[in-house]
Amino acid sequence: MFSLTIVFGPGPMVWTLMFKTEEAVISVADYIERNHDEGYNITLKDDFGQIATVNTKQLHGFMREDLEQSRLAHIERALHQARTQAKGQEIADADPTLRQARMKAQGGMPMIQPMSSFRPNGGFPG
Repeated sequence: MFSLTIVFGPGPMVWTLMFKTEEAVISVADYIERNHDEGYNITLKDDFGQIATVNTKQLHGFMREDLEQSRLAHIERALHQARTQAKGQEIADADPTLRQARMKAQGGMPMIQPMSSFRPNGGFPG
């Protein structure tokens, strides 16, 4: 799957057309490239029934995108972010100042630890 994002107009406005094949998106992008300085309206149609008419003098730019590669790029970015967070947590856990601050935020270490009433010899206190 491929997309062609077009930026145009005084606003600017962004529209995205979708294509099933790389050849189709290249064909439309080439058409825009050949006609972008002419100053008249061009009509563009994608593979999913969207039809856009834009004035070529108002085109600011356009971007072709391979959505499969884009998906992989988003996954890689998310994995990088997760690794960065994990490494940051590892460094924070090893930092005595941060560890102490976290313990204070969580209520600190208990002053008195509860004692078990169990005795190994089977008896009970008292």
